[in-house]
Amino acid sequence: MEQIVHSFVKEHQLISPHQTVLAAVSGGPDSMALLHFLCSIKNSWNLKIIGISVDHGLRGQESMDDLEFVKNQCEEWGIEFAGTSVDVHSHRSESGTGTQESARYLRYQYFERMMEERKADVLAMGHHGDDQAETMMMQLVRSARPESLQGMPIQRPFGRGQLVRPFLSLSKSQIAEYNARHQVRARIDPSNEETNYTRNAFRKHVMPFLKEQNPKFHSHMQAMSQRMREDQSYIREQAREVLDTMYFSSNMKKIVHFSLSTFKTFPLALQRSAFHLILNYLYVNQTEDISYLHEEMFMNLLYDHKPNAKLDFPQGLQAVRAYDEVTLSFDRSDEEDKYEYFLNAGEKVILPDGAHLYAEWGSPQEKEGDSVFTCDAHHVKLPFIVRTRRNGDRMRLRGMNGSKKVKDIFIDQKIPAHLRKTWPLVTDSSGEILWLVGLKKSGGSTDGSSGTWLRLHYENKAET
Repeated sequence: MEQIVHSFVKEHQLISPHQTVLAAVSGGPDSMALLHFLCSIKNSWNLKIIGISVDHGLRGQESMDDLEFVKNQCEEWGIEFAGTSVDVHSHRSESGTGTQESARYLRYQYFERMMEERKADVLAMGHHGDDQAETMMMQLVRSARPESLQGMPIQRPFGRGQLVRPFLSLSKSQIAEYNARHQVRARIDPSNEETNYTRNAFRKHVMPFLKEQNPKFHSHMQAMSQRMREDQSYIREQAREVLDTMYFSSNMKKIVHFSLSTFKTFPLALQRSAFHLILNYLYVNQTEDISYLHEEMFMNLLYDHKPNAKLDFPQGLQAVRAYDEVTLSFDRSDEEDKYEYFLNAGEKVILPDGAHLYAEWGSPQEKEGDSVFTCDAHHVKLPFIVRTRRNGDRMRLRGMNGSKKVKDIFIDQKIPAHLRKTWPLVTDSSGEILWLVGLKKSGGSTDGSSGTWLRLHYENKAET
């Protein structure tokens, strides 16, 4: 066993000479074997080994005895020890999470604190190949995503250093043989025999059959885990090219916006990977509630023939498709989107998205454009009002008899539904709509060429 672990550690550069290594030890056979192995290489590698242990308080005196057992064993082997007790029940009540989730959170919180206090380089865990196989099978049952076959990483950043798993190349039986050969004592947690925990059920009912079919099943799954991690890492890196074509908001209200036609030019594998990178940004990596079905629903929304569609995700996230544009953002009420500002000549207003509207005196000779509106001051009543649209809004258009609904103008111009709620329009104080900014202008505001004129100028964020 020792040679297998030596080769595994060196191949993946998990531990280097002269480092400080924290060993997470529960008192069980796997973690005690890890602690013993690290002790065996301590002098030749010039390592500082610290055994750390956490009493979760879930089994009363028995779990306290586990902590004391680890402490005594560290003293016997001449190893520094650090341990603590945590209140899992209180954390579970306060956070609303399950018992196992709360225990894990408090355990890793303590590990991270010890990494900093002891200026450690590495946190070593005793997970072995059978644990890896169990994890991957459980993930596969829960999800159809490729990430489900990645399992536990051999190493990952943690605290000020790295979390490593030197025993992933071993089976549980190999660890048992090691402990017997070196007379390593350990304590057995009786809850490991209870099958009301999902992992224990897999361990007792699923894994024996798979190991019977392939005694090297743990090695098989570890090799697959490494390959899947490498493949997915490459795909995620390539998917960042997709993200480069998108708009990501830089304020507190997170929004992602992209062109559907551009998105579809990338291979399907990159589209799917980009979707999950987007979710990592929006949910700040907390994507446990997102399933394979959400991914399929999102892809169906993109490839549906309907020009407008909406999809609801957990925690109020919405994906909205409007023609060629797709926007993902957290749902806000219509009342939050509404605004109304008064604007007199010589003043400006700043809209919620950062755009500016200026009002100034002008002359009829000045040219208009999509971002400029001019009108004869005799035809309007100041102040101007800059606001969002209301139900039933209509405006008289230049070159057209009668009036047209603002809603229909948005549809004709293929303005995405989510943008219509905040699109600015300008009226005079009598309420007549003069300008649907950037789209249409009123027809009766520019008669004649003499007198006093007013000029409105719109600048969006890209121009300022």
